[in-house]
Amino acid sequence: MTNMKRKILGLVSLLSCTTSLTYALPFERCPGEAFLIQDRVAQLYSVDLATGFSKPLSTPGWTSAKMNALAFNLSDSYLYAYNYETGSISRLGADNSVVELNANMQGLSFFVGDISPTENAYYFYRSGSDYGLYRLSLDSLSDNYLSLQKVISGAALNLKIYDMAFHPSNGMVYAVDNQGALWKIDISNNTAEKLGNTGESGTFGAAYFDVDGNLYISRNNDGLIFQIDVSQSTPKAVRFASGPASSNNDGARCALAPIVTSGIAIADFGSAPDSYASSLQNNGARHAKGNGELYLGASISYEADAKLSELGNATTENDGVAFLNTPLRGKSALVSVESSGAGLLSAWADWNGDGNFSDDEQWLVDHPVAAGAAMLSYTAPTDAAIGESWMRFRLSTTPGLTSQGGAPDGEAEDYAIEIAEQPATTIFYPGENDRATLAFEDNWPLMGDYDMNDVVIQYRLAKRQLGDSLTHIEIEGEVVAHGASYHNGFAFRLPGLNRDDVIEALSHLSINGLPQASVMEPDQDDAIVIIAEDLHQYTTPGENCRYYRTEPGCGSNIQMRFSAMITLQTGVPSERLGDFPFDPFLFATPGYARNYLFGEAPGRRFEIHLRGMAPTSAFQQNFLGRGDDASNTNVYYVNQNNMPWAMNIPAKWDYPSEYMDIHYAYPKFHDHIRSSGKEHLDWYNRENANTKNIFNR
Repeated sequence: MTNMKRKILGLVSLLSCTTSLTYALPFERCPGEAFLIQDRVAQLYSVDLATGFSKPLSTPGWTSAKMNALAFNLSDSYLYAYNYETGSISRLGADNSVVELNANMQGLSFFVGDISPTENAYYFYRSGSDYGLYRLSLDSLSDNYLSLQKVISGAALNLKIYDMAFHPSNGMVYAVDNQGALWKIDISNNTAEKLGNTGESGTFGAAYFDVDGNLYISRNNDGLIFQIDVSQSTPKAVRFASGPASSNNDGARCALAPIVTSGIAIADFGSAPDSYASSLQNNGARHAKGNGELYLGASISYEADAKLSELGNATTENDGVAFLNTPLRGKSALVSVESSGAGLLSAWADWNGDGNFSDDEQWLVDHPVAAGAAMLSYTAPTDAAIGESWMRFRLSTTPGLTSQGGAPDGEAEDYAIEIAEQPATTIFYPGENDRATLAFEDNWPLMGDYDMNDVVIQYRLAKRQLGDSLTHIEIEGEVVAHGASYHNGFAFRLPGLNRDDVIEALSHLSINGLPQASVMEPDQDDAIVIIAEDLHQYTTPGENCRYYRTEPGCGSNIQMRFSAMITLQTGVPSERLGDFPFDPFLFATPGYARNYLFGEAPGRRFEIHLRGMAPTSAFQQNFLGRGDDASNTNVYYVNQNNMPWAMNIPAKWDYPSEYMDIHYAYPKFHDHIRSSGKEHLDWYNRENANTKNIFNR
């Protein structure tokens, strides 16, 4: 066939189309926006893939037909679509023209298609063994102009895809199926290759390429647009923008166009350093102008890309957020946010200082705001990194934004912040410079001589905390009397805390300035600090004395001082720890006999606690109720007259001499006990003592 004949046939073919063809205007040579056709009565939109912003291109009454398989033809700068009403192909112009082409579609319909950027041919795909991949020439000089031809059978290519797109340079067709698998189709040799799973599934009704070879797919049900670098060995779908959703959805664009046309301000970007994903290259947070009515602060400016800051909030364009106080680790702080209108506000903070915003660092999610100022509260984690960091705020009408990607309206603002250490507080018992006294009668469950000097310890406790979280517990004291023949160990249980709450490697115990090998009792779920297994190892009576510091003339210097620092895991709430004085207790040193009620050395199974404190899990429960003990489920370690075997006195106490019943040393003590502690609260003061019956050096 001669060239002249080809031209004549092409002219005849053109004349056979509707006369509106004469007036149809093409689009720009290679427009930067994408095109989207939606709804059962087709509506055409332009879409900015960088932000997801869309606007209608078609006018009411533009068409009555449903259209799909939308494609952009670089050869003539028109859009093409399969027309369900005519069963043929429509050519769409920039002037809202719809020109019907008399294509031979073999009675087939299609919703998947794209036009090759190099051969002026329309390719369609339909799944099923009876169908496959088809080619339709758009070259009016071709022998098979507008005649559908099968190029790959459905038996060889059977994919669950909803759109496809030609790569701008390698001639391959790419598509993502409903399970998220990325496929590359080679139309030159009729093969298809699965490149891997993108990590996103669904109905991806629109697919596009940019000039850099990035594939973009739009999911129908939520409108999310994902970017895929198809050159990667393991290509993954990265959320790129939020676009319009539709159950009937198909897209097209000029694959040779960049996503953002250079030098044109199309969006508002963040300003944090680019490790926080601020630039377009790093899929930074960005917002289309939209209708220009939604923004933070007094105004908004738009740019082609992010104006990055390296050392702080260098831009003066951020004016929507005012920080009312310094963010302190573990403390709440306030910000005032001003919005121009109703929208959804989200916010992130780089709490760990690693130079990016992770998902768990979002502290505000789709918070509704109205026009005007709103007061918002946030809390920096107790383990937040101290020093310079960044916050990002995003305002939009689109829900579910992440710290990256595009949004069709609103604004992003980034702020440099300084996270400071919350001033630590230390709470002492009984006071920073004071001492309390623990006094034990170690004959339990027998009353014994009730001189309450078998073990006497003066001590101070402290708990350190940042905000509402504990950081350390301090225990320090000295054994001031040991009027006992029995071998006793001494410990503190930290009520409410578990052993796992303690960082044992950072905890320590010293006795007389010498570090001890272990601090926490092993094989216990509770946090139990063992001060000493046997107090007799540290105290000696002295010459001509039976006991340590309980008899006249046996007033030796203090022989045992101890100090423990317990370091806790981050974030242990202070409210979990029981009240002062915690739970001090004696236990029997293993290997040493006790009174006749036990028959054998009870060891760690034997405990003496303050009145009302339950024994630990190491205690043998059937020891309760023996001898004079009248413990029950309501109160532990008392006799039938409510007399305890252990007492805590919130001051330094002058204890009775050896074998001296406490009643004879402190006459008001029994009345105090009989009143259930309501009367004679000062019974233990020295002025209320019979001083000849108390220990004096």
